[in-house]
Parts: sequence; structure tokens; C-alpha cells
Amino acid sequence: MTDLGVVLRIVDALEAARLRVWLFGGWAEELRGLRVPCEHDDVALLYPGRDFDRVDRFIGDGAADTRPHKRSFELDGVPVELLLVQKDEEGWYTELPRRQHRWPPDVSRWRAPRR
Repeated sequence: MTDLGVVLRIVDALEAARLRVWLFGGWAEELRGLRVPCEHDDVALLYPGRDFDRVDRFIGDGAADTRPHKRSFELDGVPVELLLVQKDEEGWYTELPRRQHRWPPDVSRWRAPRR
């Protein structure tokens, strides 16, 4: 189970490794007031970038999921999921296994909280 302090520590660790992330999933919905507070088992984040090369160097051999659009790993015992968000002339998108998901233009407003 995670709390906001855990989320902040994970974001800080990733940003210290120069990995910019945007909050996603249940934590993003909760902090934006879109759902009532609840228990969370993991931290879901969007990773804006061309690829996962830098993430893979950070994770090393600890990745549980290495599909082209996603990385799952544990950081300090907490499951973390990163979803790759790329940008082209039409805007932000994620290349999923069966289709391309186009994000709204304001997807970057989901930046992770800072201390």
C-alpha cells in the first residue's frame, strides 16, 4: 500500500536520475479530486520520451515488464508502472500493442507533485 509520501519519494528518485514523469492512474485522479481517496497498491506514471533507454539504464535488470510501451519495476519495494508517451506533429500518443492512443493536448498537466 502506498501513501502520498511514497509517491513523492518515487518521483524524487526518478527525477534525481533525470527521468521526468507525469502522475497517472489512481493517484492522479485522487490528487485532482476526480475520485475519493482510497488505498493504492502501486504508482502509475507517464514517461514522456522517445524511448525507454534511460529508464532501462536506471532499472537495470529489475524490470518486471519490458514491453515497448511499458516498464514495470519495484522501487523501494513499491510497484511502479511507467507508460511511454511520445510526441509527433499531431501531439502526444502511446503506441499500444493493438492501437495508438492519442492523449489530450493538456496531458502534461498531470505532472507529478513536487515537494
